[in-house]
Amino acid sequence: MKRFFAIIESPFTRAFLVGMIVLSFQTTLFNTLRPFSVVMQILLLCSAASGVAAGSESGAIAGFMFGFMYDMVLTSPFGLSALVFGFAGYMAGGVNTFAYSPRWWFKMLSVGISSAAAVLIYPAASLVVGVDGLLQTRVLGVALTVGLFNAVLALPAVALMRWALVKSKKQMLWAE
Repeated sequence: MKRFFAIIESPFTRAFLVGMIVLSFQTTLFNTLRPFSVVMQILLLCSAASGVAAGSESGAIAGFMFGFMYDMVLTSPFGLSALVFGFAGYMAGGVNTFAYSPRWWFKMLSVGISSAAAVLIYPAASLVVGVDGLLQTRVLGVALTVGLFNAVLALPAVALMRWALVKSKKQMLWAE
């Protein structure tokens, strides 16, 4: 029974549940709302925000998990989004370590840069696995739009992912 409660109280269990809710918004609401004819990537936002909130390693794991969940509903090669989202979480956590105590604008900047980089890496990675037609000049505009959108929503997403991935002192005392 103790092991069951340890699994339920795990940060990655909470991140999984957050990811399921965000995936439902990604595939319904944000699939139809297309500013500048670009689908906003809020799962990518959560991947990058998890890197900022909990560090590179947790960001990579959470990003891989979110990408894996997104691959379940896409028709692209299985695991491609997981690889790119995991990289985005790792990169956001790595960029965030350059500052001792990062300010709010630096968190927004790291989420925006890592999201834009992930959007640029996705077509290149798809070429490696044999999917043609994704690497076009339009990708630069898509990367800029997604990066700006994710930078604007970075602070609430970082707060959400901090709640999901970082155990508070009260939870650590309760677990002992």
